[in-house]
Amino acid sequence: MAILKAGPAFYSYDLQVETKINIDDLIYIITPDDLPLLSGIGSDGLGVIGKAPVDQTEFFWLEEDVPLPRGTLLTAIASNATTSFVLSTGHGVRFAVGDAVRFSSEIVLVTAINTSTDTLTVTRGALGTTALATIATLTEAIGVGTVLAEGSIGSANFQGRDKYSNYTQIFSKKLTVSRTEQGIKKYGVPNELNKQMKNAMLHCNVGIEQSALYGIKFQDSATRIRSTGGMNAYITTNVNTSSPWLTVKTIEAQQQACYDKGGAFDYITARPAAFQALNNTTGNERVQTVTVDDLRRGRRRAQVVTTEFGEVQLVRNRYVRKTDAFCYSRDNVTQRVFQPLVVEKLAKTDDTDSYMMVGECGFQVKGQDHMAKFTGLDLAAVFPATETLV
Repeated sequence: MAILKAGPAFYSYDLQVETKINIDDLIYIITPDDLPLLSGIGSDGLGVIGKAPVDQTEFFWLEEDVPLPRGTLLTAIASNATTSFVLSTGHGVRFAVGDAVRFSSEIVLVTAINTSTDTLTVTRGALGTTALATIATLTEAIGVGTVLAEGSIGSANFQGRDKYSNYTQIFSKKLTVSRTEQGIKKYGVPNELNKQMKNAMLHCNVGIEQSALYGIKFQDSATRIRSTGGMNAYITTNVNTSSPWLTVKTIEAQQQACYDKGGAFDYITARPAAFQALNNTTGNERVQTVTVDDLRRGRRRAQVVTTEFGEVQLVRNRYVRKTDAFCYSRDNVTQRVFQPLVVEKLAKTDDTDSYMMVGECGFQVKGQDHMAKFTGLDLAAVFPATETLV
């Protein structure tokens, strides 16, 4: 805010000097093509990731899901007398003593659970069903509720809370411009200091943007170095390593995987070329068909993908590797700001003005079970053939 002074002159002691300038909000004057995550706005008019303050250099969050009573059989059953059913890793905690669980046409009653080995001890052929001689590997285990005698009390499922953390990272750039350079008039550059300030701000924020994608959580207590983990570090559950293209089918398959775990993602960020198949005009995987009545008008690029699981917005990001795409939830990916990005004038040296641009932040990626990523995209591959949706 300008300071208004009466009279024809003002003096140096009238001015505010050595004041830190908070430029955190100035990030938004940079085009979203430069900072798709930090300054991008979705088709709904909201930012594509959240932002919140944090008051510690290491911050924590808890994740807790109610176990869904479904699983898969890890070891095949070869006899109708077998009473130990080994489930896939982590599936044992989804059931409780007293539960009735269906395997194919047979229902068994759970009498004991070993959560360290994911083994259910069961009573075979319950509720009038017949014990099967064989049950194949990966047969789905479907919990159909507790079956208790009148007056009995069932036991509880228990799954501990998962505790996650991340560090804040210091992002900084130094800017030095001589008084001579500031005074020389240049075509298209009215003020050299402002020009270099904008370049430094962009450079600093590109580092933050790329950390949001590929940063690694790390701290060295001896050197006091910290770095923040990004989406690639935290999204580890629903990973597609084989699909060369993003199509409605492959996206819907990832939505199904997230949905089965109790959540959903609403954004996909990738390079623009990774979205080509979504508006391919020749296959059933296309998002839209555009009739070109005017030869001067080409087809529109895909902005959203709508499936039975909801609408997913597409965020084009030049910093994503050409093999990758990240499927995330805006509400759960948050930039945690410890100190906003500021510019501070440093001590003057000779005929040179020096400034320091510095800020500190980290990223919280909560609910990674409900997010997904692609790591095997091949933008040189042949466009996908006609596909049947999930």
